[in-house]
Amino acid sequence: MKFLSSLFIVTIFSAGLSHAAETAPLELKDNQAVIQVKGVVCSFCAYGTEKNLSKLSFLDKSQYGGDGVLLDINTHRITLALDNSKTVDYPAINNAIIKGGYDPVVYFARVHGSVSRVNGKTLLTCPKSGQVYEIKGENLVGLSQSSAVYVEGEITVESVTTLTEGQPVTLVVSHIEG
Repeated sequence: MKFLSSLFIVTIFSAGLSHAAETAPLELKDNQAVIQVKGVVCSFCAYGTEKNLSKLSFLDKSQYGGDGVLLDINTHRITLALDNSKTVDYPAINNAIIKGGYDPVVYFARVHGSVSRVNGKTLLTCPKSGQVYEIKGENLVGLSQSSAVYVEGEITVESVTTLTEGQPVTLVVSHIEG
């Protein structure tokens, strides 16, 4: 019975930590992606995931200790410093996280680019890398074509896992500047 009581307390405590991690404030910076993950328990276990991610060629290795990766076990978030001159391979990020033993929940990104409209879609193209995002959301109404903006939003795991080469990354906009 004592074992079951301890197990119950640990389960409730873990659930509380998970909820707190998912609701922690998120501040995105330019050329940065943040991934909410499930399963991060200790820094030793997280090292393998950080090592997998640090091999990605589109990271800015001058940040976060020289590998471009910051893993926070308290918030269950991975922050990646992105090299704005290279395209981001979101499926490769997804695979590196899964290979490390964790489950990506959602991606957050802040990107800069110019707006265009093609075949009824609103696209944002990053000037240095050429990366293209299809931006969606309610607050796109006043956005004019060719305007340069910063966009923050979410990229779903489902859209990452179904992404094919040359296809725009779908970004659901939460905030626009510019």
